[in-house]
Amino acid sequence: MAKIKFSFILKLVFVGAILAGISAMVVMKLIFTMSTITMPDFTGIPLKNAENVAQRMGLEIKVEDRIHSNMYKEGHILSQSVKPRSHIKKGRVIHVVLSKGSKMVEVPPLIGLAGSKAALLLKNSDLMEGFKSETTSGIYREGVVMAQSPPAGENVPFNHQINILKSAGPKKPDYMMPGFLGKNISAAYGVLKEKKLFIEELNVKNDEGPESGTILSQDPPPGYKVNMDTPIILTISKRPSDTSLKQRLIRVNHRFTGYRVAKLVKVTVFSLNGSEIIYNKITQPGETISISARVRGDALVQFFVGTELIEEMAFNAPGAGYE
Repeated sequence: MAKIKFSFILKLVFVGAILAGISAMVVMKLIFTMSTITMPDFTGIPLKNAENVAQRMGLEIKVEDRIHSNMYKEGHILSQSVKPRSHIKKGRVIHVVLSKGSKMVEVPPLIGLAGSKAALLLKNSDLMEGFKSETTSGIYREGVVMAQSPPAGENVPFNHQINILKSAGPKKPDYMMPGFLGKNISAAYGVLKEKKLFIEELNVKNDEGPESGTILSQDPPPGYKVNMDTPIILTISKRPSDTSLKQRLIRVNHRFTGYRVAKLVKVTVFSLNGSEIIYNKITQPGETISISARVRGDALVQFFVGTELIEEMAFNAPGAGYE
């Protein structure tokens, strides 16, 4: 009987301990829930309003920095250290950044500047490039700013976009595409150069009929309106039985001068091997370009800066070559 009573007492004690533990957990959870709040979003509201809300919620606001902003008025909160709708405890310190309002800056004069210099000046003036467009001009060099909006001297908010109009250089003259079918490629070189037209691609087709170097096809066709930006593609013949047209190696040397800054230089070689770009790199003033190319028959090498032909070299075929 005593053992039964003792066992019953132990059970009561055990159950009581469990209930006490559950009660403690419930109380702790209740206390934690009561001390946890959802972080409000203070972005865009005046500091005084945010402080009133924070005080009622048991939070403290501390101003960490003040910066200019085109989005919010002076004294309004730009950002906060705790993400909105986060669960946080009461008593938390919330760091905020306040707006100083929009800063007004004076638009600098850009007309007459190269596009890259204009962009740098805008950046240093806390302004941004806006819409950019180009048109031909007989007064301003290619890439130079011709007009701007807003005009120089006007006060605008910082980070305001400034629209600029750049020169595309003088209008390129149009020509009627000559007819080259049946003519030798060497004749085409001279005619095209005179009109500042250049071959974009030279293809070679094996054909025992016409003499090697005879133009078999052209694009654009004769009579088509072209200018210096028009890609011209020619196909010429090569007699496979012509043993004088063995492949040979030429050495191309050119010292890049006449410019004060680095430029993109392209070197193209034309021969009965077809066309090949053998050099296409940013080149410093005074730098020497020295490169080899494999050609067949007479060869023509053209050096370009952009679309401007700066030099041309002719390599005539010797009586015999080598493989």
